[in-house]
Amino acid sequence: MSVRIGFIGCGAIANEHARALARLEGAELVAWSDVELASAERMRAAYGGRIATTDPMRVIGDDGVDVVYICTWHDSHAPLVEMAAEARRPVVLEKPIAISERDCVRIADAVERSGILLMMALKLRFYPMVERARSFIERPIISIAQVMDNHWPDDYWAARPVIGGGNVLSQGPHAMDLLVHLNRSEPVSIYADGGTYTHEGTLVDNVVATIRFANGAIASLAQGDSGTTPLVSKFSFQLADGTRTVHLHDRLRAGTFFDGTSVETLRDEEELGMLEENRAFLRALRGEIPPPTTHLDGLRATRMVLAAVEAIRTRSVQQL
Repeated sequence: MSVRIGFIGCGAIANEHARALARLEGAELVAWSDVELASAERMRAAYGGRIATTDPMRVIGDDGVDVVYICTWHDSHAPLVEMAAEARRPVVLEKPIAISERDCVRIADAVERSGILLMMALKLRFYPMVERARSFIERPIISIAQVMDNHWPDDYWAARPVIGGGNVLSQGPHAMDLLVHLNRSEPVSIYADGGTYTHEGTLVDNVVATIRFANGAIASLAQGDSGTTPLVSKFSFQLADGTRTVHLHDRLRAGTFFDGTSVETLRDEEELGMLEENRAFLRALRGEIPPPTTHLDGLRATRMVLAAVEAIRTRSVQQL
């Protein structure tokens, strides 16, 4: 039996999810909503479906929709999750869960009050090369992460403070969540420095953070939009355990593994994070596995970023 999926938000990330779902058995794309009707119509023309609308409740409230993907501007996540929770509709929520503590709490309350299944779209966890790295180094001592974009235009929606939060708040949860996943431990403290380097105003757009985990491991993260380095790509994660090292690069399609004696580089032909993330969600919805990421993972990742920003403001270590 197919899972009937409706989308709220029909931009680039929705298209990535739709392309992935179109490759998977058991997914039927049936409804599309966007503030721009033309965007919803375009997705319906590309992937099929019954509904194209500007009203998200036409999708959330439709009994012919089994699950809702929320792929909208970040400031709209909380009210949309609340509407889905009220309708008892399962949700896939694009990262970040929110860009303010207030909206994080609203989402957590809605999910926990309703008991809906909500899976956070944190696709970096799902790259096959990430799982190879976790198997190769089960307990890193040090992790070094870099998630660096080329400059985001000031008029790009995600760079705008209120609706997108800027690069650090928008993209940072990806990096924070993957560091937690790779280290298999809860973060306990964070210190950071950074500021406003590539944009007007006061929004923190580049940051270097140091994270300590409960198991004693430490990690560093450089996050921002001051330029992608072609050698390693936007995403670069290095792990070391005292003997072995691994470096994930080329947008996590490649991994270079060193066992203390020899070096091996493995490579996937394509980026598979989005495909495997959606495959995992469909399995969770069918009850085959627990949801691999929940609102708690989204909360942790955003709160880590918010703590990094607070550390910059106060020049003090933040306890998590």
